[in-house]
Amino acid sequence: MSFYPQPNKWQCGPFALKYALVMLGLFASEKSIAKKAGSSWWAGTDEIGLSRAAKSYNCRMKYFRREIGSDAIKVLSQHLKKGYPCILSVDSWEHWLTIINWQQGKFILIDSGKDKVIGVYSARQIISRWKYIDPDNDFKSFDGYALIPNFKIKARARFTLAKARYVMHKRNSDLAKNWDTYFNDLIAICKPRTATSIHTISFGEFLRRYEKILVEEVAYWHGIPTLTELRNIVDKMKFIADVYNLVIHIDEHKKALVDITSLLMMYACGKYGMEKIY
Repeated sequence: MSFYPQPNKWQCGPFALKYALVMLGLFASEKSIAKKAGSSWWAGTDEIGLSRAAKSYNCRMKYFRREIGSDAIKVLSQHLKKGYPCILSVDSWEHWLTIINWQQGKFILIDSGKDKVIGVYSARQIISRWKYIDPDNDFKSFDGYALIPNFKIKARARFTLAKARYVMHKRNSDLAKNWDTYFNDLIAICKPRTATSIHTISFGEFLRRYEKILVEEVAYWHGIPTLTELRNIVDKMKFIADVYNLVIHIDEHKKALVDITSLLMMYACGKYGMEKIY
């Protein structure tokens, strides 16, 4: 899973559900979702197919509908405040997109139909695309689905406006493309913070203590990657760890040091190669 545009027009449904699942710490490819939803190039994906696919990931799609824009925005905001990403039918029921957070009067969305899939919209912009008008009787409606997990979420993404804009920046396109790889590596090293998490430190605090020795040792032993380059990789790890609020237990610091050093060295060897040393 990574943040990138849909290659075909009919795949917006699977992409919208994929991005909603990511917010709940679940990773699935759009291909597997499309198969479960029964998506096709001639018919796209309907709400019944999306609900069936969501159920296979132990989630349910709660339908909501309003006839007035302000009422629709209100119920959308309420679902987001509860931590439920929402999938909206937009562009006269021709497209699906995902709203992942609401902050400071702005909505953070993921639209796989755009080249820059992560965007920030005002309520007026959301209403403009969300509004459906029946051509026969001018009936107006706003239709959406809140994705609600049937399980206790371990790693919920916390996408703030600042974090969304960071990922939207062109220089961070590599982070967006490899989101799931970074997350899967980190979740093997860290744990999601819980109410009972004690004797832990944040990943950011861990790096404050150990980043210097981590990058300097890898740069020294491999010889080619610069300190700046390695720090850039570590910064991306920290960003995703912050989004999912990951921590490291005090008694696992040594293991974490070994794990991160190994990842950085594999990155260096994968990019620059390495000759046999023994």
